[in-house]
Amino acid sequence: MRVKQFLIAVCMVLSGFPIAAQTLRTGLLAGGSLGLINNLEPRSNIFHEDGQAVQYAYDYQYGVFLGYRFRIENERNDRLFYDLDAWLNGKVFEWETLYLEEYNGYRVKAISHDASLALAISPSVNYKLIQDLYVGFGVEPTWYMVPTSEGKKFDIPCVWKLGYDINQKALTYRLGFTNVIDDKFFRKGNISDISLSIFIPFTVNK
Repeated sequence: MRVKQFLIAVCMVLSGFPIAAQTLRTGLLAGGSLGLINNLEPRSNIFHEDGQAVQYAYDYQYGVFLGYRFRIENERNDRLFYDLDAWLNGKVFEWETLYLEEYNGYRVKAISHDASLALAISPSVNYKLIQDLYVGFGVEPTWYMVPTSEGKKFDIPCVWKLGYDINQKALTYRLGFTNVIDDKFFRKGNISDISLSIFIPFTVNK
């Protein structure tokens, strides 16, 4: 069912793309990100395991992604263009377990890491402000194929971009909306990140 929802969302966003274009550029897309978790809500301030008082913290550390981009340049307006990105994204998370000593306040901290793997389709509309500087906005249907939590496996973040065409780099902010974090420790949490990407064009079709 989650795969079906992902495919439906992809078809919906692709239906809004132009079918006629003056130039189509395609190429490799790669980058990395720093993450944050919004609205993280624990189910309890203190848990008890084997008679020990415990607190948990969960943090999105960083991510790396690799994919392919299709850039469609508008034939009527040279300032307007469209990007369609398909990529795989790996994210690394940090678990922090804090064991509490109720009598003397002594705390022992244990840190561990886990990772997730997501598949995303990211269409966006972009507009050149001055020369090669552009801004963009889009949505990004994302399917967490290898999740780290029992929460929702599907998300549709909003995407804001600021890019520079000369070196094909772009800074992107993604804001997640669904509760992809939902397990026995946390009631809800949304995943967002800020990423830096580079576009390496391989082909140009006019």
